[in-house]
Amino acid sequence: MPADLEEIFHPRSVAVVGASAETLGYISPISEGRLGDRLFLVNPRYREFMGRKCYSSLLEIPHPVDYVIVGTPARVVPQVIEDCVKKGVKAVHIYSSGFSEVGEEGARLEREVVERARGRLRIIGPNGMGVYCPESGLFFINGQPQESGPVGFVSQSGTFAIYSTAAGELGEVRFSKVVSYGNAADLDAPDFVEYLAEDPETRLLLVYVEGTRRGRELFQALRKAASRKPVLMLKGGRTPEGARAASSHTGSLAGSQAVWEAVFRQAGVIPVGSFEEMMDTARAFLLCPPPRGRGVSMASVSGGVSVVETDACVEMGLEVPTFREETLRRLREMLPVAGTSIKNPLDVWPAFVSGSLPQVLEVALSDENIHSLILEVQMGAYYRDLVMTEDYLRGLAERCREMSRRWGKPILISNPPELDWGFAYRVRKIFGEYGLPVYESVRRAAKALFNLHLIARRYGGGPFPFCDR
Repeated sequence: MPADLEEIFHPRSVAVVGASAETLGYISPISEGRLGDRLFLVNPRYREFMGRKCYSSLLEIPHPVDYVIVGTPARVVPQVIEDCVKKGVKAVHIYSSGFSEVGEEGARLEREVVERARGRLRIIGPNGMGVYCPESGLFFINGQPQESGPVGFVSQSGTFAIYSTAAGELGEVRFSKVVSYGNAADLDAPDFVEYLAEDPETRLLLVYVEGTRRGRELFQALRKAASRKPVLMLKGGRTPEGARAASSHTGSLAGSQAVWEAVFRQAGVIPVGSFEEMMDTARAFLLCPPPRGRGVSMASVSGGVSVVETDACVEMGLEVPTFREETLRRLREMLPVAGTSIKNPLDVWPAFVSGSLPQVLEVALSDENIHSLILEVQMGAYYRDLVMTEDYLRGLAERCREMSRRWGKPILISNPPELDWGFAYRVRKIFGEYGLPVYESVRRAAKALFNLHLIARRYGGGPFPFCDR
């Protein structure tokens, strides 16, 4: 594992140069975490900030400093780099913007910064959020989870890096390491992908890239990583308009979409079409046993919705097979013929009302043609008020968890929040507590399930989620 990157993710001490309200998101959580008194603040305008001593210069700090976060105006950054070199700093994260993403003058300043640092320290950024590593106490916004997890994320976008940990807080995903590297003046996606490929704490790797100056190296790093663990990759700038936006965002050249598709295929990574799909798949990876095939059953309270759901599953790459005759016989004994459908997909509103839904789902899961199940928890206000009580939902969630583990088949929950945001929050919270992923639509659940199928096909199956192994 590259030593210079190890010192980035596990520094012994950190300094924030340009300590102010602008960099508060770094200072507050780092000062409250593991680094504690090994965090130093630098700003010549203050003697003290947030109750901590403020040094007028990095060189005045009477202790060694491994890692520096720079939040000064862009024009000051070259001098800060000079001070870092004199101080013996190992790595610098330049949070500041105003470099190559704004035009030629910014690009010239960025080249000057790299030249002053060359061969003496490494740079993350500029124009990025930097590093989130809860194990070592590095954060870049308030409220990021303190607990580590098995997911790593390499992101050219700062906003996606922030969203990932926020979505993780809501969606049961925890991260080993997240890095937002912005303009990639020095360290680029290949460096971080290669590092996380070897990181034993990272079991699943997410990558968001707009463009790179080191395409061949990125391909090699992705192939290496994908040979060891699943890699989900979102490419920004796939259209001409998106490529233009990427250039103004991080100064990146997005490249040909056909070339990137070849990279995905030959490197063995799983491409995703949106940030939501990336996070949806991560949640399925962490919470569900790998499906042993593409056959999915669905259970809903609406025949019309079931038709559209079937289309969605097939369009996402899954199969909606017919039940075996023995399964149909058992379902006929449990459900009335009128007003329901015991074919796949299941229209089972009477089972919701009678409380027999767990038994119906058990029968569906026992069918050898079925490798996973999507349950849509959606009812009109009448049934929701009279049937879907806290106790009912908890009992259903507990039974679903038991069935999923017993049969070794994923159960995913769909609940469209636009029908009732309060109810949707309850469903997500309760089923999440029992380790079942909840999605805002069957389409999103189906896409995550198909990606999980691709992962299982390449990396093996088993009765438990990948994270349990």
